[in-house]
Amino acid sequence: MHELQIDFGEHATQVRIGPGSLAEVGDALTGTMAGGPNSRVLLVTDETVGELYAARVYESVREAGFTAAEHRITAGEASKSMATLGDLYGAAAQLELDRGGLMLALGGGVVSDVTGLAAATWMRGVRFAICPTTLEADVDAAIGGKTGINIPSGKNLVGAFHQPALVLIDPQCLATLPMRDISAGMAESIKHGLLSADDFLPWHEAHAEAILARENETMTELVVRNVRVKAGVVAADAREQADRRIMLNLGHTIGHAIETCADYELRHGECVALGLLAACRISQALGLLDPSVANRTEMLVDRFNLPMKLPRAIESERILTTMRLDKKARDGHVRFVLLEGIGRPVVRDDVPETLVGEVYESLLE
Repeated sequence: MHELQIDFGEHATQVRIGPGSLAEVGDALTGTMAGGPNSRVLLVTDETVGELYAARVYESVREAGFTAAEHRITAGEASKSMATLGDLYGAAAQLELDRGGLMLALGGGVVSDVTGLAAATWMRGVRFAICPTTLEADVDAAIGGKTGINIPSGKNLVGAFHQPALVLIDPQCLATLPMRDISAGMAESIKHGLLSADDFLPWHEAHAEAILARENETMTELVVRNVRVKAGVVAADAREQADRRIMLNLGHTIGHAIETCADYELRHGECVALGLLAACRISQALGLLDPSVANRTEMLVDRFNLPMKLPRAIESERILTTMRLDKKARDGHVRFVLLEGIGRPVVRDDVPETLVGEVYESLLE
């Protein structure tokens, strides 16, 4: 079992990573509850994950002595909505979940995002924990306390920072994922490799075959390395008030716009992969980045079966309009995370829209 504590001043997140750990979630929760052993736990999952893992987790929670109830949401990005949030409040009320209780998210990023927002706002804030079951959630969504839902204007425009008390990651869950979801998670991992000054990007290149084969030791190491990278960033800038945490948005400015304009038909990681390609091309066009780094990024995106082109055309003006609503925009200027080299991200708010449009056009079939 790998254990890590992420400190955020008054709060801390305990991260536990180990094969088979999903069945131990009840014991892991014992030390995180404000209300003691008789506390109430609302288990939130989706229809797909629930069929695979909910019974195991629910039994573990009950065996630890907690009063528990399960609530399932519809799988997919459409569940990051006001309607789902309202349903969660109803489930919490029915359980009589008080401030000594906890909401437990079991699933991917959609489940953890909406559950986290419900926990942040129910009774003005109750504890929550995450058992991520997708690679995207393992390496990204579960770490850092960003919660949110989507509205028609854009992705994650309504949300809150609310750090989980516990993140328990069982890499064995990755064995049940479709390969497309493994690939989607690898986009966030490639991003972390580009942001890291150590050997993480070369590690991806050396272990690509083992990752695609889902070798147990390699997948555990993949998750541990990603968690350490992200934890180091978010601990230093928990609420994105400095420019440290914004670096994690590499590839996300254009990626989120594509995701929104494509009506969430693509996986989040697939859009991030396209956004990484765009960020590298913009960086190269501005004279910031050596072409070899952009080439290595494109090779990794292709090696992990991520899209190199948009499957259907979306007008560039729609993309640009959506980017202007990006949460990181300031005074009408879109801020891009770009690269000056591996491990050397930089924030720029002076990227010409004409260049952004040209680079976006290069992503079209």
